[in-house]
Amino acid sequence: MELLNGCFPATKEKISPREFIDEMKNKGELILGIGHKIRTSLNPDKRVLLLRKFAKQNLKATRYLNYALAVEQETLKKKNNLILNVDGATAAIFLDILKSSRFTQTEIEEIVDAGMLNGLFALSRSIGIIGHALDQKRLKQGLYRHAWDDILYM
Repeated sequence: MELLNGCFPATKEKISPREFIDEMKNKGELILGIGHKIRTSLNPDKRVLLLRKFAKQNLKATRYLNYALAVEQETLKKKNNLILNVDGATAAIFLDILKSSRFTQTEIEEIVDAGMLNGLFALSRSIGIIGHALDQKRLKQGLYRHAWDDILYM
């Protein structure tokens, strides 16, 4: 979500992607929406590729996606797994959809500030966990249980 939260005002204030990255680095904050544990620029996440293709084909303008991709180009100079991930792509494209649906800037800011996108991310994670559970049942495997001694409670 940080890419969304950081990128959103950065595009409004016309901060370059490099300035945005430097600002986040100076704050000591990660850029959420950038980076993947497994995928790299040489082995990208197919979901992100599909989302990008959808946006380019169906939206009149992709201002936020373009900005996120420009941030990705800068972060790739450091390491090849600092790619736009599915959460970052979803956030940027959702903003582009709102903008192309004629929501006002104020309405978009209210949607973002209210945390409504968290519901979108929770929904996608819920679908994923249901898929895993159904797969394990189909394969006649027990449901995955993480070791109790490896769970950190705060």
